[in-house]
Amino acid sequence: MRLHDDIAAERGDVVGRVLSGGDGHDGWTDTAAVEDAIALLDAAEASALVPLVDEAERHRLRALHTTDERAAHWHPVLARRGEVAVGYAGVVLPHTPGLTAVGDVAVSREHTPCGPVLSVLLASLEGLAWQHAAGRLQVWIRHATAEDVSCATDEGYGIDRRLAVLGRHLPVPVAEPSAPPPAGITIRAARPDLDDEGIVAVLAAAYGAGPDGGWDLPRFRERAALDWFRHEDLLVAVDEVGRILGMHWLKRRSATVGEVYNLAIHPDGQGAGLGGALLHAGLAHLTDVGCDEVLLWVDRANERAVRLYTSQGLTTRWEDVALGRTLRGSAR
Repeated sequence: MRLHDDIAAERGDVVGRVLSGGDGHDGWTDTAAVEDAIALLDAAEASALVPLVDEAERHRLRALHTTDERAAHWHPVLARRGEVAVGYAGVVLPHTPGLTAVGDVAVSREHTPCGPVLSVLLASLEGLAWQHAAGRLQVWIRHATAEDVSCATDEGYGIDRRLAVLGRHLPVPVAEPSAPPPAGITIRAARPDLDDEGIVAVLAAAYGAGPDGGWDLPRFRERAALDWFRHEDLLVAVDEVGRILGMHWLKRRSATVGEVYNLAIHPDGQGAGLGGALLHAGLAHLTDVGCDEVLLWVDRANERAVRLYTSQGLTTRWEDVALGRTLRGSAR
């Protein structure tokens, strides 16, 4: 029996069903349910004023809707209470048995209680992960509430990561001290293609094999091909011989809201105040292009980064929480 065809997770009057099976045009898609999922996320995010699933998850769902092609190893799930869509989840399954499946879960706050909806979505993702022999499931809850975390821990999940979402108004007041770059360092916009390898070297060295690591040239260029990317919004810190020692990758979420998408310093450039200089230059750049608000995501465990951002007046707006659990056994 295939879960994505025949099994629905249920709790009380909430039912969760997978929206697409197979791969590409060889599979099947519940088109109406996909449209309901997109409408649910649009409405929920407009109400919360924050993204409730990862950007890549949104991209996969839109692609399924417009082309009927499902990304490999990915399954979307919609929860309904009666005929009303009340929650959405998507999971990317590992290519290798025993590894971790990673998913996003979003619950509409307009339909209470939320606990049964979250439970159904978690059960649906667990069933998919178990069936495909994943050893563990990690789910992200964006703009997580205490009720969300409590419900997930009641279901056997532990907290893997907490990302604080910090923000502040722009411009930076003139009274605040500036952060000039260290001697011999110039901060400028990245040059298309010419700086790619140097930027990737910074990202790879700064993040290594950690949860935000895995940077290489194809991955960077894939991100640089996204429709929001602008080279003028990617600042690099260059030393006297032209080596890139740090970068501040900015994103314009809208005409007035910017994001510190990625700020990274090569180990060879750390300890000289380069992070503060790049942050200040990035905030000034966002102000110059018309932004009056800035947001960023930072791991609570990265105390050094948290200190840097809070020293520049950024305060916590909400938290995104990753919760995980080991799955018992595996499907045959």
